[in-house]
Amino acid sequence: MKIYIIKASAQSAFKDYKQAMGAPPQSINALAAAAPEWATVKILDETSQAPANEQESADLVVICMSTPDALRGYQLAEVFRQRGIPVVLGGLHPSFMPDEARQYADAVLCGEAEQLFPQLLNDFYEHSLQPLYKSENPLTMQGLQPYPQALIDLKAYGNLNSVMVSRGCKFKCEFCTVHKFFPHFNVRPVSEIVDEIKASGGQYFELHADNLIADREYALELFAALKPLNIYWLAEATLNIAEYPDILEAAAESGLFYLLVGLETPSQAALDAAGKKFIRISRAKENIARLHDYKIAVDSAMIFGFDQHTEDIFEESLDFVADIQLDHCDSVILTPFPGTDLFNRYEREGRLLTRDWSKYDCSHAVFQPAHMTPAQLEQGAERFARQYHSLGRSLKRYWHRQKNLGWQWQSLTSQ
Repeated sequence: MKIYIIKASAQSAFKDYKQAMGAPPQSINALAAAAPEWATVKILDETSQAPANEQESADLVVICMSTPDALRGYQLAEVFRQRGIPVVLGGLHPSFMPDEARQYADAVLCGEAEQLFPQLLNDFYEHSLQPLYKSENPLTMQGLQPYPQALIDLKAYGNLNSVMVSRGCKFKCEFCTVHKFFPHFNVRPVSEIVDEIKASGGQYFELHADNLIADREYALELFAALKPLNIYWLAEATLNIAEYPDILEAAAESGLFYLLVGLETPSQAALDAAGKKFIRISRAKENIARLHDYKIAVDSAMIFGFDQHTEDIFEESLDFVADIQLDHCDSVILTPFPGTDLFNRYEREGRLLTRDWSKYDCSHAVFQPAHMTPAQLEQGAERFARQYHSLGRSLKRYWHRQKNLGWQWQSLTSQ
């Protein structure tokens, strides 16, 4: 049986952002890893590779997609179904909008797929494919199959590999899909992570976790096990990592060189209302300086459109990211993705302006902001991006990076 697994990706600012942050994605690689040995699998990531081959020979096509890519996913599904090839849809958007997705597919995968995919393939083989497969029990991460390295073209990701570490988050931010898609926080056995890294032969990795330091003791165990491997890695964690000297030192010594944090706005009121009271803006500059002491770069988007924002937020954010010496920043419009508490609230309040999912790409205002017009929100976010990337500001960041991170770090990130 030939299975073609695609991560759908529409042309958008969202795709550009994901490609820039690119590492082998969880969705298609987790599915490929869960496929039984009797299945022949081919994977394609439209974000970092070429568009899917619509003439691919396959017995079954599986398409994973998030909300900004939903229409692209539906388009691909229609193409393959017209060729007589059954299609399964999975990922964030189909999981939160299964009734919609079922209109375009022969089956829908909802939630974590590892425990569902073998049964789905067996049903398909026996001509008894069900319309909906949904996770009913929490998935244990013990014994997960490693990503299928033979199927992954690492050149598409700048030779940055990826390894699964944990799923879920203990925090419940209003705009976030993580705790909705992964309702339980689970960690993978450290020994299995180490074995997968060793077997891959790679040197640069994304440690795939929604909050790497959610479990303090686990994080320390993981970093101690990574240290002898002499690898370099990046991950996502809260900026609070800088407030735990033992964890920060252990992470740095084990190879951490780039950290993505959810700082997102200089407005403490906005963070508090969104469920992020654990982030204290007043400590951001000090925490970033501590990370810089260990030559760790810090990346965070600025999100615009919280109810606490007025038009002053754009200039305030420019000054803020410069003052705290954030190493990289993207301009993002708050987006109420289906499945989130934010989407549900805006729907109750009648503030959603469209269900054209192609607009849910973090560069369009798809809701009515509280203190500005949608046009003002879009124009302000674009103005922030333009000014942030101006020659003068770019040169200042360059020299700050040399001072804070050193020339060696610059060569490391160009690998």
